[in-house]
Amino acid sequence: MRARQTVTKGDGPTFVSHTGIAAPFLRANVDTDIIMPANRQSMRVHSSLADICFESLRYFWDGSENPSFILNQEPFRKASILLVGTNFGAGSSRETAVAGLMEFGFRSIVAPSFGGSFCGNCFANSMLPVTLDAEVIREIADQVTLNPAVEMTVDLEKSQIERPGLSAVAFNIDSRLRNKMLLGLRDLDEILLHGEDIEAFQEEDRIRRPWIYWR
Repeated sequence: MRARQTVTKGDGPTFVSHTGIAAPFLRANVDTDIIMPANRQSMRVHSSLADICFESLRYFWDGSENPSFILNQEPFRKASILLVGTNFGAGSSRETAVAGLMEFGFRSIVAPSFGGSFCGNCFANSMLPVTLDAEVIREIADQVTLNPAVEMTVDLEKSQIERPGLSAVAFNIDSRLRNKMLLGLRDLDEILLHGEDIEAFQEEDRIRRPWIYWR
């Protein structure tokens, strides 16, 4: 598992390029209750968010592992890229859904679509959500199944996914969010970068609409 860093302008986490094992889990409509259950009893039984992540799928009722679940199988126990189905992360806005996936070891999620709040939490915590057509994800997943130990690269700087045996797959990310992740910018960092523009706008607006300013 390898990550490439870049020179940052903010104090937030960055994402430039990540290489690691990809796990195919193409189930649709995996909501935040499945990713990170809100059951308080679960929080007492397990020691970390990583333990609770996908709890209902990873474990039987007696606490033993479910061997049929993809993340309980080798080499996917070490996966850091997750290939998933449509509408991943729908449901509540709980940020622990992203935190649990990151504690588990994931740095990027590739899906046809995401829940809105989940996607925003990914960007806020520097876990890259990549949106691709479902058929493209299926093709990548088929290659992963054939050679599961071959690592895949998600490169935000190039805006593409690379894997031996496959042509590079381009993806689109909102340019502002892409820039924030590459440079490690939090919201305040981003505002401060445009301080001079903000001041210039306020001066012009003060002349144009003086009645809205107290002084």
